[in-house]
Amino acid sequence: MIQGIGFSHKKFNFPVGEMHIKLEKYRPNSRVSLHFIFEKNEDIIELLLVCDALRRNGLYLEGINMPYVPFSRQDRLCNPGESFSLSVFTELINNIQADVVEITDPHSDVVSALINNCSIKSQDEVFKPILSNYEHHILVSPDGGSLKKIYKCVTNKCIRVVEASKIRDVKTGNITHTEVYWGDFTNKTCVIVDDICDGGRTFVELGKVLKEKNASKIVLMVTHGFFTKGIEVFDGLIDEIYTMEGKIK
Repeated sequence: MIQGIGFSHKKFNFPVGEMHIKLEKYRPNSRVSLHFIFEKNEDIIELLLVCDALRRNGLYLEGINMPYVPFSRQDRLCNPGESFSLSVFTELINNIQADVVEITDPHSDVVSALINNCSIKSQDEVFKPILSNYEHHILVSPDGGSLKKIYKCVTNKCIRVVEASKIRDVKTGNITHTEVYWGDFTNKTCVIVDDICDGGRTFVELGKVLKEKNASKIVLMVTHGFFTKGIEVFDGLIDEIYTMEGKIK
């Protein structure tokens, strides 16, 4: 989905399937920007066509606001024969040559390293205002990647940071084991903080372990919440859920 600032556009598909873009409500030689929300692969084609139309009609693209960077979880090669999907996507973005590309809580440093003129809104900027409302909570990092960022989310109301880990089959994506490196959470509020929730298996398995360790309340704060399996998968495990848009449960 693309929302233009300083212009609008319409699109249609030819019968064989190709997308076509036409700009509307714009002033030639003006400065514009756009907000890009990835929902499906076709959105990327729309983005490229819109930016081409802007350039050909004399509009200057100041910036792209793209909170979630598509393909960001494929930031390295794991198995022989794979494509480096993030590299392919960021090359397309760089070819647009926007003055600034604004992203929020990228999955790893590789994402921001591959995007030219990148501006980052960090995870702690998103969640620290919400965390300040929780008294005496424990921050739980679901894996080593999230541990690198979670310490910036610590407020004076945080008791401690606890690390968890998971074993995942890289060929199937299935989680085979989850470990939490702390003993007892009796009468404690546990706040899990991470950047992406797709189907939610990571947090379902982590929630089970925290419940087994007597956590009284479990809160999930995930910047980019897609919830492709629905939020019902967290019933009985996760008490509250927040994304960058706010509370959803």
